[in-house]
Amino acid sequence: MHVGAKLSLAASLFHSATVLTNEEFMSFIPRLMGIMPFGIGLTVLFFIWFGDAGPLGGAPLFFKVFASFIAMGFVLTGLTFFGGPSLLKGQHQKMLDRVRELSKAAGHDLADSGSPPAEKSKVNYSCPNCGSDLGEQADVSPSGDAKCEYCKRWFNIHREG
Repeated sequence: MHVGAKLSLAASLFHSATVLTNEEFMSFIPRLMGIMPFGIGLTVLFFIWFGDAGPLGGAPLFFKVFASFIAMGFVLTGLTFFGGPSLLKGQHQKMLDRVRELSKAAGHDLADSGSPPAEKSKVNYSCPNCGSDLGEQADVSPSGDAKCEYCKRWFNIHREG
């Protein structure tokens, strides 16, 4: 086989290799992270039950059971990392659809705005001296003091009269 054939074979193998998309790569990372807890858990389980007892005769049964429960937590964490991305794929969209369905049943329409519209309360204040309305753009202090634009007198909106 000459050099040109080897290069074309290598190029065809390179181009036919599977290229991971961004979504596939991002679901691969948690699976890779699951190797460590899964491996630690299996190692502890194996050595606590089947490992060399040593000169002291091995661990008591209570310690073996207790260590097994801890190791099973590690194993299950690793398995969750392995299967989690594929199990949870598309779950967020299902939950959003369910919330929209429930909101329509309750009489709210969350499809357009994301939250029910708030109703503005309209309060009309009038000047106690001349009876003129205060207006929507009037400046009112935090203590309730306002100035009438018509008669130019000050009054407090919290006091009657």
